[in-house]
Amino acid sequence: MQTETTIEFYSRDIQILRQSQSKMALEYVNHVGAKVTFAELQRITDIFVECCLRPQDDELKERVKKLDNWLKSKSEGNE
Repeated sequence: MQTETTIEFYSRDIQILRQSQSKMALEYVNHVGAKVTFAELQRITDIFVECCLRPQDDELKERVKKLDNWLKSKSEGNE
């Protein structure tokens, strides 16, 4: 029974984290001026959540750089 409570609590925490990071991702996308689909916004949110949950290793830093470059190209109308 203890495990179910722990998993439920963790899931609630993740839901709250995703909700806040989704808002932050949308604000960032709007600030950059890029137009994204809902699916793309969800993938951006995934990266934002990852930044909160795990250490900033080289792989994550590279993904964030690629995200910035991709959003920049979207805002310039190249994609």
